[in-house]
Amino acid sequence: MTEITLDDVSKLEPGQIIADSVRQWRSDCQAGQFKIGSSTMRGNKLELELVGAQVSEGEYFGYPHQKWLALLFIDPEGVLSSILFKTESLDNFEEMRRQYRLKGESLLGKMIKATMSKRAGKTASYFAVEFEVISNGKYAEAIAQFRQQHWSPDMIRLIESKPAETNGTK
Repeated sequence: MTEITLDDVSKLEPGQIIADSVRQWRSDCQAGQFKIGSSTMRGNKLELELVGAQVSEGEYFGYPHQKWLALLFIDPEGVLSSILFKTESLDNFEEMRRQYRLKGESLLGKMIKATMSKRAGKTASYFAVEFEVISNGKYAEAIAQFRQQHWSPDMIRLIESKPAETNGTK
């Protein structure tokens, strides 16, 4: 068992991060909002500093088999966080990463802004996430230390939907 410390309420110092648990962010591309969990709306922009990224394939959250981009990052409040992207948003992130790679620069140590951008679909409008580097990161030193001491690609895991039951069997 791991005890949850309830009496540690010290304020974070500038550049310090909370990395004892991972905050789950979501990109709601129907509503055009980023959320913490399933219901805490936080607006149409999210600033993040990358800790790690991974592309996987699978059937998650009732969506058909496709590619997913999982980002492990530090959010604006200094909390270790994760988020998933798919389709056009994944492609937009990959293009930003490619542009920085062509310049010989890493995305580590950079502040990235993710913005919901409205699109017109065949039957309805939706949002895709666009990414841009906006500045040097304020958590770069803490992220470097975290990556050196704790980082493993296994830290990014996708939470898979339960497989559908067929003919009474799993």
